[in-house]
Amino acid sequence: MSHRVLVPLELPDADSVPAALAKTITSMEVVLLGHYGLPDQTPPSAARDQFGDEAREELAELAQSLEDVEASVTTRVVFGKARDKTIDRVAVEEECDVILTSGDADEITQVLVPLRGKKNFDRILSFTEELLTATGAAVTLFHRGEESDRIPGEEILSDATDRLIQAGVDADRISQRLSEDDDTTQSIVDLGEEFDVLVLGETEPSLRDQIFGNVPAQVTADTEDPAFVVRNAEEVS
Repeated sequence: MSHRVLVPLELPDADSVPAALAKTITSMEVVLLGHYGLPDQTPPSAARDQFGDEAREELAELAQSLEDVEASVTTRVVFGKARDKTIDRVAVEEECDVILTSGDADEITQVLVPLRGKKNFDRILSFTEELLTATGAAVTLFHRGEESDRIPGEEILSDATDRLIQAGVDADRISQRLSEDDDTTQSIVDLGEEFDVLVLGETEPSLRDQIFGNVPAQVTADTEDPAFVVRNAEEVS
């Protein structure tokens, strides 16, 4: 399963993708989205006329750091006011199945992968396999210790471990954690402090609701870690 990763950046004066993160997606297709935020009173057409060339030049320079590590990069510049809706729309138009949220990362040695159930299970693990191959990192599979999709949490973690081992990940690079905390979001945020990057899966079909309105949004809002949010297969063409 090949992956196409959407990387949203805020123009102008956007921060570049950290080198450690850039190296994790070199084997994937990357869509670098430059979102140029506008005040309510500014028409996008006027902003494109005034700032379009500068925005495209800045995004091209940012793309160069990814191309330097041999990533395949497509760029898009969008002028608008609704950042969340823009990311939603571009992810669909560009057929991206993963979205990278911003965060600090000096190196990628520890990856946290919360699993809720079997929905989106294959796509999350496929992306995790590729991420671990690119980084050589260790991974912790996390589940809150209740049944999901009528499957015990221990079984979900065991199945995920077997899947990664079958894909060639050494067993000693994989660990498991079950939590009995009622607040799943806070558990992930607290645990995430020990890790360099998170891999989060959508739990419902709506990209916008899940990234910007539910557990992934709450987690990414409360942590400085970068996160790869894996879209539901039903929403990916």
